[in-house]
Amino acid sequence: MKTDEIRTLFLKFFKEKNHKIIPSSSLIPKNDDTLLFTNAGMNQFKNIYLGYKKNNTSSFTSSQYCIRTGGNHNDLKKVGYKPYHHTLFEMLGNFSFGEYFKETAITYAWEFLTNKRWLKIPIKKIWVTYYYRDIETKKIWLNIIKIQSDHLIAVYDKNNTEYNSDNFWKMGDSGPCGPCTEIFYDQRKNYKKIDIINNYHEFKKYFVEIWNLVFMQFNQITPKKIVQLPTPSVDTGMGLERISAVLQNVSSSYKTNNFKELMKSIKNIIPTKPHNNIALKIITDHVRTATCLIAENIVPGNEGRSYVLRKIIRRALIHGYFIGLNKPFFYKLSKFIINSMKQINSDFDISSKISNIENILYYEEKQFYNVLKVGLNKLQDEIKNKKDNKICTKKIFYLYETFGLPVEITLDILKEKKIPIDLNQINETIKLNKNKNIKNNIKKIKNNSYFTLITKKTIFHGYNTYITESKIIQIIYNNTTVSRLFKKNKGILILNITPFYGESSGQIGDIGKIINKNGTFIVENTQKNANFIAHIGYMKTGTFNFSDTVTAEINTKKRNIIQSNHTATHLLHAALTKILKSEITQKGSYIDDKYLRFDFIYNNEITKQDICNLDIKINKKIQENISINTTITSFEEAKKYKAIYLSSKKYNKTVRIICINNFSVELCNGTHHNTTGKIGCFKIVSYKNIGRSIKRITAITGLHVIHYINKKIKTENKIKNLFINNHHNLYKAVKKSLNVIQDLKKENQQLIKQNILQISKNLISTAYVINNIFIIATSLSHLKHTILRNISDTIKKKITSVIIILINKNSSIIQFLISVSNNITKFINALDIMNILFSILPGQGGGKKNIVEGKLNNNSNIINKIKIIEQKIIDNIKKNI
Repeated sequence: MKTDEIRTLFLKFFKEKNHKIIPSSSLIPKNDDTLLFTNAGMNQFKNIYLGYKKNNTSSFTSSQYCIRTGGNHNDLKKVGYKPYHHTLFEMLGNFSFGEYFKETAITYAWEFLTNKRWLKIPIKKIWVTYYYRDIETKKIWLNIIKIQSDHLIAVYDKNNTEYNSDNFWKMGDSGPCGPCTEIFYDQRKNYKKIDIINNYHEFKKYFVEIWNLVFMQFNQITPKKIVQLPTPSVDTGMGLERISAVLQNVSSSYKTNNFKELMKSIKNIIPTKPHNNIALKIITDHVRTATCLIAENIVPGNEGRSYVLRKIIRRALIHGYFIGLNKPFFYKLSKFIINSMKQINSDFDISSKISNIENILYYEEKQFYNVLKVGLNKLQDEIKNKKDNKICTKKIFYLYETFGLPVEITLDILKEKKIPIDLNQINETIKLNKNKNIKNNIKKIKNNSYFTLITKKTIFHGYNTYITESKIIQIIYNNTTVSRLFKKNKGILILNITPFYGESSGQIGDIGKIINKNGTFIVENTQKNANFIAHIGYMKTGTFNFSDTVTAEINTKKRNIIQSNHTATHLLHAALTKILKSEITQKGSYIDDKYLRFDFIYNNEITKQDICNLDIKINKKIQENISINTTITSFEEAKKYKAIYLSSKKYNKTVRIICINNFSVELCNGTHHNTTGKIGCFKIVSYKNIGRSIKRITAITGLHVIHYINKKIKTENKIKNLFINNHHNLYKAVKKSLNVIQDLKKENQQLIKQNILQISKNLISTAYVINNIFIIATSLSHLKHTILRNISDTIKKKITSVIIILINKNSSIIQFLISVSNNITKFINALDIMNILFSILPGQGGGKKNIVEGKLNNNSNIINKIKIIEQKIIDNIKKNI
């Protein structure tokens, strides 16, 4: 049975069981900061599990695309080495929210797997595990399904840590969780009884997990705190690639029909020797994932999802390098997905995006090979200068951290050159640095775990109202719901209605105050998750109690500036499309009371004239004082309006359209002015590339523009004052001065060259010569470091065999340079001479056999000491030559 047929059959089965078929959600989780990528079928139902959202339908089924490359579910390092692990995979699932629980879920799974109408898997091939505390599940399997008792295995906690078990499922560090029962397929050809109870890990070698039935009973608040969910739910997941391998009777999902076809196409591009099999699997898996992520508008970068994408691409390129691929090849592979995996092509619309996908991958590959070239050169230097045939593990990590040379490639080269490697020490160095980075990053992560504590929803009344009479419906203090908040206490207030806008749609949250006769609460930030709005701040005076009536008032001055920037962002988006005469894809935006920032994908360059035209176009629209209308309609109806919306964002059935005449029509939940004139004015202050095809425009509005222009004028006036005789035409005056400076630079360079030649000539004429080797040791003063090198190079061009020691007194720093002709380094080299120098004049320095540089610690009696150094070198030459 082919992969696409299995997917269809699964969805048909559950449709007959009155489940609603839901399409796969985006790989980018919507309104969930706790996940980088969708990693399970249940992600799109998270708010339903938590009781935040209700749905008329109680049971669903889907085939969900998932990525697992981090956190509790990190499969990246296993990919290529394990037969069933992938970075991107499809998860077949059925979900129930209160309609049915354990018995029905287990019965459905058993029927679909074993019934002759469906998958027809022999009963003797099926084994099951369950969480040892979940006695209810055990009884269902034994008494209702009547599975053989020796085919049912209890799985315990690891390290005696409660709920730390393969059969207790968790989505992450927080969120829905519960016991699970896993269904395995016996891959052994010859049925033979084995002792599974005492050898669970041995069991996993011969049995492949095909279906996991998770019973969501709990919500994890902290690593040690788990509470009951309002309604027990069912979440099951069956890897489509795994069940395909079982039904196609193959030992790996890479041998299933879809993968086989894709790998066959890829083999035409890369070498196909038997020992390249792991690299082929990694490249095949990773090109599929990278292609789909780029199709979802993720591009390689250094943070978050972009960093994971870069990591995946570079892992594939590293394994390509190991099999002899040292120039761009990866970008050529994406197109093979179109015909090999037709469902993926359809779901991610790869065929229409292939040109952009290939461009992004090609650029990333070129960048990687440039990094590789620099890193390899540095590695070769380290190998040349190694001591005792060893290279310090810190150097290996330094090459990775500073020059981006992958550790795997460094180790491979050192192994080839038979340079011993302490793998344990390298792993320890990487681990220490990783832990250090984690500690640094923890401070940057926005902790919004308090949303799991919020039980009451807030109605937002702040589009047209800045003050509301509200009631306190929940108080949170120290991650605990309390009944009272005292003076100076930092906490979170939840109100029944609020004018405070919670951070979303790229717009920061409001600030302000919540007051009554008993006290004042200063709101420093407002955060939003679904319909939960958290007013974060502190009690400035008095005390608030649960159920108190209060007045909630936002900071109107700040809100108005934010609204100017948000409305201007819509104008900018529309103006970009019109001026660039091309559709652009929004990547993100940030809007506060100081500036607006807009990120978007555009494959061509934007000129200075384009920026100028954008400023003019937007300011014209502001001057026209166009009315801004808001419409509430269905998402499907909004599409008919041709409203702009984020393809990666999941919208509710009802959406809000912000319409600025026929110029801009966009879905948005943010706050806006009612006319464009209230923006005042607009100015782009910055434009730059922040990644392949990703542009960023930063702009300001209103009084910020006036301040910006005044600052520019003030600076211009200062410059004018420098040109007393010609300040009326500043451009000409500056240009003339720059030309004069350029001429002086050229003249100065010529004088420096002449000076270098003269110094070199003088040094050669006073050199000590022994066995046709010139020894030049002298003290100079007030020369730039680069000039020392130029003098050395000039002398070396004129003399075949020379030893040069230049000591340069430059203010309080004493620099030195030692240079030795290559043809005499086997007798005496620059490193040897540096050691002689340090025995007389202590200092620090380093380099190669033919040149070293550094600085000395003191300058007392240098001339006499130079003579001593020179004599020691002469004695050394007499001994060795």
